[in-house]
Amino acid sequence: MDKGPLVLSEKPVIGVSACCMGSPVRYNGKGWNMLDFIGREKNDFIWCPVCPEVFSGLGVPRDPIHIAGESGSDAWKGNARILNRAKKDVTSHMLEGCKTAASILEKSDAKAYVYLDGSPSCGVYRTSLKNKRIGKPPGVFGSALYDKGYFLIPVLDLQSPVRWWDWKRRLLAFLWLEKAEISNKKELYDIWYRYKFICQELDEPWAREKGRELASLGKAVDDEYIRFF
Repeated sequence: MDKGPLVLSEKPVIGVSACCMGSPVRYNGKGWNMLDFIGREKNDFIWCPVCPEVFSGLGVPRDPIHIAGESGSDAWKGNARILNRAKKDVTSHMLEGCKTAASILEKSDAKAYVYLDGSPSCGVYRTSLKNKRIGKPPGVFGSALYDKGYFLIPVLDLQSPVRWWDWKRRLLAFLWLEKAEISNKKELYDIWYRYKFICQELDEPWAREKGRELASLGKAVDDEYIRFF
């Protein structure tokens, strides 16, 4: 098989929480340009900033919001509410804002998103920035991105050259795989040969089990399994 480098012919599009790209759209009118931490490498990508809270019509400055329920994902099911500091229910506004943000990302062809963990809207594993509390993750928008299969990168990891390097190589592999054409068993094996090393780093027992699964496949591989893979 070809063991040369993987090549992407177009600049990847990455969505990003707008407050993390310097836009002063947080509830208190602040923002940080976190892309400065990766220096010139930010020019290797096209960035699509969105703010679901602003798109919800809540304005800047605004009362901070919080999740009243188990998690932000429950808001989509009608089992949780989004309240501001004055206890006003802004759930319907937030859901519409998240839909607008998701639509913009889709139109830009973004497959990845750099999110602010600790945000009740964009957070994935935390929805609170207070001390070490995790809040009620995932956030409303974060849960939608997770369910849609976006490649999610925590913005604080852009401050670490090592962590950013690791995220970037996995992101590029993720994007390349999405465009890779697989129509038969040989092509499936060739793809796995390239990807198994990253998979082993993340979860070696799972990767070894996946390798055994592929080895046990018959001569023909149906389309359903290829889509699953």
